[in-house]
Amino acid sequence: MNRRLQLIVAAVFAVIAVLLISLYLKKAKESITAGMEEVKVLAAKEAIPANTKLDEDMLKYRKIPERFVHRNALTPRDLDLILGQLTRYRIEKDEVILWNDLGVTETGGSVSEIVRENERAITIAVDEVTSVGNLIRPNDSVDILGTFAVDGTGMATITLLQNVTILAVGGSFGSMSRDASMGYRTVTVSVTPLEAEILVFAQERGKLSLSLRNNRDLGSALEIPKVTWEDVYKTEKRATIQRQRDIRIIKGKER
Repeated sequence: MNRRLQLIVAAVFAVIAVLLISLYLKKAKESITAGMEEVKVLAAKEAIPANTKLDEDMLKYRKIPERFVHRNALTPRDLDLILGQLTRYRIEKDEVILWNDLGVTETGGSVSEIVRENERAITIAVDEVTSVGNLIRPNDSVDILGTFAVDGTGMATITLLQNVTILAVGGSFGSMSRDASMGYRTVTVSVTPLEAEILVFAQERGKLSLSLRNNRDLGSALEIPKVTWEDVYKTEKRATIQRQRDIRIIKGKER
């Protein structure tokens, strides 16, 4: 290969290298900036006490990066749905308002009026045990677990969805009377269309249970392993779970 051809080949490889580096940097930039577009959410203009009926003068808009917007955060399109609802907790100045902060009031309307845009209401069957002793109320936040017969491995329990908002229990979607709170056999939740499919399928194949969350606990675990009989009867498995629990308790005391 003569000198000129070597230079041409080297130049071609140099151009390719530059293009590949440019492409890599572009992809890296897109990855870093993904979800950083600012979106509007509803926040408290001033501190709002608990048990206060919301009106528009109490609210303002805040812009925050999309990736940091919690799925239960209220947006401008939710404004008409929340006016007149009571706050369940004190909301501090500038704090983003979540669905869980509100206690839906009975207005004689229908559940469709409180279903968020792009979500769906779906009802699942519960009993006293799977509904946490019938203690779940509208606007509570729950995780939904399913227990199924898994081919070749016996039974398994899986966390299907986390941080799901309860729209109604039984036929009550506002303030519940004492009689209504004594017992119910269904709950209605607000989910995306895909999540609705998961729940319908799961309910046909196994038993669903609800796990009640603190309404201020907004975190979601990315990986929750399924639990099988092995986790129940093997000593080392139970010991590992207990050690993890002990660590959480110690950290909790330190705070």
